Amino acid sequence: MQDYAFLLAIDTCGTTPTIALGQQLFGELQILGEKTMGSQRSSAELVSSVCELLSMAEVPLPKLGAIVVVNGPGSFTGVRVGLAAVKGLAESAQIPVVAVSRLEVLAHKAGIPSAALDAHRNEIFLRIDEPGTPVREVLAGAEELAAVNPVPKRVAVCDEAAEALLAAVWPAAEQVRIAAPTAANALFFGAAWVDAGEFVDLALLDGHYLRRSDAEIFGEAAEAAKESAKPEPVMCVCPMFGMHLNDVMEIAGNLKGLPQWTRENYQAAMNPDAVPRRIALVVLGPDEDRMTGFLVARLLQPQAELEIIAVDPRVQRRGLARKLFDELVYQLGQAGITEVVLEVRESNQPALELYRSLGFVETGRRPRYYIDPVEDAVLMRLELK
Repeated sequence: MQDYAFLLAIDTCGTTPTIALGQQLFGELQILGEKTMGSQRSSAELVSSVCELLSMAEVPLPKLGAIVVVNGPGSFTGVRVGLAAVKGLAESAQIPVVAVSRLEVLAHKAGIPSAALDAHRNEIFLRIDEPGTPVREVLAGAEELAAVNPVPKRVAVCDEAAEALLAAVWPAAEQVRIAAPTAANALFFGAAWVDAGEFVDLALLDGHYLRRSDAEIFGEAAEAAKESAKPEPVMCVCPMFGMHLNDVMEIAGNLKGLPQWTRENYQAAMNPDAVPRRIALVVLGPDEDRMTGFLVARLLQPQAELEIIAVDPRVQRRGLARKLFDELVYQLGQAGITEVVLEVRESNQPALELYRSLGFVETGRRPRYYIDPVEDAVLMRLELK
């Protein structure tokens, strides 16, 4: 590894997402800045915060030596948002990525091997690292905890719920209470992984999810415990990047009535320095991380034009278009836009129904605007509150 490198860390697994920027100089890591975000609303918001942090430090994205991402355990939606943003950033700038466990970051921060995090529903995410036993990270409730043998002597915790559950089941174990880990802590922990070149394959990067433990982990007492329910499918909206273009072109090719944009048109829409500026978004899910829809809007203060919104025919009528549009409205509000306009073929009834359901109203017609076939364009408008 070079004698110095800029490292970015992203942690969206907890209740308060954080990002941090550091510089590694001759083996010593210095934190250049850390930013706390108020929500996990979208990966688009996360990417914007990353850009702000890099801009403040005058570090261009391609200058990053690596990205350290905390990929769980934690909030399912938060994990997906963080991973979507990291994949987009890393793919577009060819940046290597290290993925670390939030439990391991917490344990490293506390200086002890075992750690626990609140998993809600009277359960915890638990890391057990005791001499003579294999290291394991699991989801556990009181029944599973009671079956653990040997019980760790010390456990790092950062929230009251985990502390209370452990105190009730493991009264002899010492609870080491510290502040919740942040992206800066992930940087300090992940820097060694960067040095060692322990990078992940972006195509295989996934969330670190923990389900209820089984007999193989905890013994016969937990054998009858039911496996925790799988998380509900999550639709995640993020900025459009070059890695999405093949899917964008495929979806566009399967939908009649869309503007006949070329690959170069979509590439131009992703350029943040273009005039006029455009917002280009994609939605991932509800089936794994597959890109299933996209949207492009042009900003012309104080107005925005919705140019394209498209959803893969295989997953239509599942709320993806509304998910994309809700994120667009949020970003337009941040940009000071007060209304959205669009035009649509009068024969495109599914699109007209969608736009009306989103609150658009018809404001006029452009006779014979479209060709092949020739027909009127319906003009619609939505006032943003």
